[in-house]
Amino acid sequence: MMLHGGELAKAARDYGIEPYKWLDLSTGVNPNGYPIEDLPKSCFHRLPDPFGLAELEETARECYGVSGRAGLIAAPGSEFLIHALPQLKKQSKIAILSPTFSSHEIAWRRYGHDVKLISRLEEVTDETVVVAANPNNPDGRLIEPKEFVAMADKLRERGGLVVVDEAFADVAPKSSLVPYVDEENLIVLRSIGKFYGLAGLRLGFAIGANRRLQPLRDLMGEWAVSGPALHVGQRALADKAWQKQTLQVLTRQATAHRDVFKKCSTKVVGGTLLFHLIEVADARTLHHQLAKRAIWTRRFDHDPHWLRVGLCKNPVELKHFETELQEALRAVEMAA
Repeated sequence: MMLHGGELAKAARDYGIEPYKWLDLSTGVNPNGYPIEDLPKSCFHRLPDPFGLAELEETARECYGVSGRAGLIAAPGSEFLIHALPQLKKQSKIAILSPTFSSHEIAWRRYGHDVKLISRLEEVTDETVVVAANPNNPDGRLIEPKEFVAMADKLRERGGLVVVDEAFADVAPKSSLVPYVDEENLIVLRSIGKFYGLAGLRLGFAIGANRRLQPLRDLMGEWAVSGPALHVGQRALADKAWQKQTLQVLTRQATAHRDVFKKCSTKVVGGTLLFHLIEVADARTLHHQLAKRAIWTRRFDHDPHWLRVGLCKNPVELKHFETELQEALRAVEMAA
């Protein structure tokens, strides 16, 4: 099971290194996120405005390319939606394409559903809900939208549902299922936490048939999305120039990171523009050796060879990471 990255405060305590000294590469969040200028005090002093929510959702529809027949709702983070969906479905058989973000399995099991972990869509048998992340976290696996559409068609006769988590789809826009969401039994989750680097803002979206989204909106109540999230989210999603430039920057950064792994003779086995998945003989020990050097990465209990590494903020950080990675690899080799 893949838990969250982050938890830097705990790492700092465990290793006795002050938090400000760490290079946190444990998440897939853009280290050069959308700039936040001074927010109007009304964001904090007034209840969130329904007009502001409607404006944000309309901007999100345009940004993501949502068709006129599909609905879209904003929520306090896609994590909320991941845990809300199982509450609105009677106990069912669920297939989750794995390994992937652990919250999906945790949420469906928590509400009494029968969960089966699968490695390929072809393994779906009598399940009525299929859940996948696309691009996947942590390996960056991509599935063509037409495959999810075919699965939705297969499940339609039994009242089934396909849920696709597109938290990283901003860096792979051609992979998005959003243009197909006028299908009755498709739901796509989007987030501005990763690409926009605004994970702490807690803002996500569900896209799907209106009749499936209304129970989610009812569950949230009137003011689920905060005033600051309405203000910043609307600006970020409307800023096409920043989005285009950021894709170009991330492409260059990802290439530079792959060059570092190549120089260090470290195999890259997956990832997206926002993180790389490397394969080593002993990921646990390498993770520990990097942590001793105040470099925080993400390891996985289900695979002793995988380590996920996020992006450095700039060339100076990347050079520092390269130096520490080389030393950590040597330490691992000496300890073997």
